[in-house]
Amino acid sequence: MTFPLGSLRAEGPESASLRSPSVAPALSWRAQAALLAGAVAWLLLLLAFATHSGADPGFSTSGSGAAVHNRAGLIGAWLSDIGFFLAGYSAWWVIVVSARGWLGALARALRSAAVGTPASDPGAVPRWPLWVGLALVLAASSSLEWTRLYQWESQMAGGNAGGVLGWALGRSSQNLLGFAGSGVLWIAVLVAGVSMALRFSWLHMAEALGSAIEGLRTRRVSRIEKAEDLRLGEEAVRERDEVIEVEHELQEQH
Repeated sequence: MTFPLGSLRAEGPESASLRSPSVAPALSWRAQAALLAGAVAWLLLLLAFATHSGADPGFSTSGSGAAVHNRAGLIGAWLSDIGFFLAGYSAWWVIVVSARGWLGALARALRSAAVGTPASDPGAVPRWPLWVGLALVLAASSSLEWTRLYQWESQMAGGNAGGVLGWALGRSSQNLLGFAGSGVLWIAVLVAGVSMALRFSWLHMAEALGSAIEGLRTRRVSRIEKAEDLRLGEEAVRERDEVIEVEHELQEQH
């Protein structure tokens, strides 16, 4: 094996840029600490929401005086109570969107480490659509919850399905647009907010779904055609064997 003479030179600024792309610098300790802190905070919030109990003390209630049931402790009880008090069960969207945000931050950090550029690249995707999308999703979901899922009111902190946000926006929209009109409005807002918060395009999703369905149809037609070709081939072989057998019998008779 031989090497070019240039590969024996000491690495400088120019030669460093010619390194193999498979050798990527590691994440900085600040990026690792931020990602770890974000993951811990997300897990604690998920645990707080999942183990919420109306008997625990919180923002909207003093509790029953018994031991705290929330697995995230007193802080978790207060966080879950505030979340459900403000937005009802729609507060779960915070868990979904924050998970998407953390995964996006992880991808940006790994990408910046791989190419050797700072994580705050001016060409990076702005983060404001995520926050605007989350606000739209919470507003739409809590309003739909208040106008459609009012049977959950007895389970909600504050006694309002959709929380304070759903009570304010849902009641106002229903008074102005009626039951059906408010539903159409908030469903449209929810669709737009989900697209912004989770950073995907409904058009691209529809196109991908259509391509997948078309691919399945094409493969099915191809299998049918192959099966038909195989059947015709076997039938042709069988007919040829019958003709040969008849010719052989005629030759024996003569």
